[in-house]
Amino acid sequence: MSAKILLLGSGELGKEFAISAKRLGCRVIAVDRYDDAPAMQVADGREVIDMLSGAALSRIVRRHKPDFIVPEIEAIRTSELLKLEKAGHSVVPSAFAAHMTMNRDAIRELAAKELGLRTARYAYAASAQALADAITRQGGVGLPCVVKPTMSSSGKGQSVVRTKKEIAKAWEYAVTNMRGARAVEIVEE
Repeated sequence: MSAKILLLGSGELGKEFAISAKRLGCRVIAVDRYDDAPAMQVADGREVIDMLSGAALSRIVRRHKPDFIVPEIEAIRTSELLKLEKAGHSVVPSAFAAHMTMNRDAIRELAAKELGLRTARYAYAASAQALADAITRQGGVGLPCVVKPTMSSSGKGQSVVRTKKEIAKAWEYAVTNMRGARAVEIVEE
């Protein structure tokens, strides 16, 4: 009996994964937010859902009953993966790993606060004004700095801010290119 894999994210990397998994005899159900994504072209099945909807993720897991859930995309409701794993589903590599690596704020908090690792100064901002304050206030991050969405992929939405005039533009660029539903940015020295 071959393993059934629910591949959450069906881009080019997902397509390569699906090809390799099928060569090993696995059944692959490719899932993404749009139809005819690259992995869907080679998978055994496909689902088009809002990847940020925990309810939609749970629904397709119940429908397909996969042996393994493999998250491949950054814009996914990782909190739902944590619930699914706790309920006994196998998330590969793990729901915790997916949650940490797909959320810059989560990985930053783990490194800086829980593990006590030394990091660059940083702050979070949920508005253009909060971003400006985090950069310019006494003891803030200062200039130059890097502004990026807490969730994005392939460097989208990231910019280097060298002057106060560039702050509002950096905010807009990050929000326009973010993934996910939270307009929160991280600014780092």
